Amino acid sequence: MSLHHTLRAWWHRRRATPPARVMPLLAGRALRAVFQPLVDVRSGVIVGHEALARAPLALPNLTVERMLQASQEERCQKNFELACAEQAFELWVAQGPRGQLFVNLSAATLIQLHASDLSGLLLERMRKHAVPARRVGLDVTDYGLLPDLDLLVAALKPLRAAGVVVALDDFKPSDRGMQAWAKVLPNVLKLAPRWTQNLAAEPEQARTVESLVRLTRKHDSLLVAKAVESEAALRAVAHLGVNWAQGYFLGSPDSAPCHQLNVRARQVLSSLG
Repeated sequence: MSLHHTLRAWWHRRRATPPARVMPLLAGRALRAVFQPLVDVRSGVIVGHEALARAPLALPNLTVERMLQASQEERCQKNFELACAEQAFELWVAQGPRGQLFVNLSAATLIQLHASDLSGLLLERMRKHAVPARRVGLDVTDYGLLPDLDLLVAALKPLRAAGVVVALDDFKPSDRGMQAWAKVLPNVLKLAPRWTQNLAAEPEQARTVESLVRLTRKHDSLLVAKAVESEAALRAVAHLGVNWAQGYFLGSPDSAPCHQLNVRARQVLSSLG
């Protein structure tokens, strides 16, 4: 391809995907939330949902990753994350679902709120929408980047005292991941997707997950497998004794929380006995 055609293609791509802007979305309360089910692997019961942020339907190419990056550039990440959580509370409670609602907040945002004496802000948003704190799970993200995990522990303390369930999201069994686990002592550990993918075909990976199953059981916490996207993956996590699972094979993110597991996943779990 000539330089002229290369530059022309780049220009068209650039025009098709304009720079993301988050502050106008926050001002217009234009963010959406969708809900992906979490399933008890043993019983097949939907025990809760994770809320995932989405851009307005009019901006289909604007991903949550681009919105998060834009919020950092516009210095409004804390407001962006809180707005996503509040939108999830509002939509979730309006549909009367059962179980837990998990929302994502970064470790940096939690620490900022605590340092500014605003730890109660998230609890206020729950009360505003009549969401009991005990039914909220907090997926803590980006904790591996923290130089001081004690700051995160302090930031989580008032939320835990109110009954909020704490989960370490995208957990990796690395040295840093294990340090975070030992410090935070979460109620829930959500495995990073790569530890679910190819699980049935990778014996070493399976042994690591099996060790995590034993450790979480010992510490009275739950292990969640994310990105369960095939029958083989579901069978593998069930065989290893993982507590909960989520992923496209079990249910896609949707604007309405679902109350019953889909037929294909039910058939797999029922065949395991």
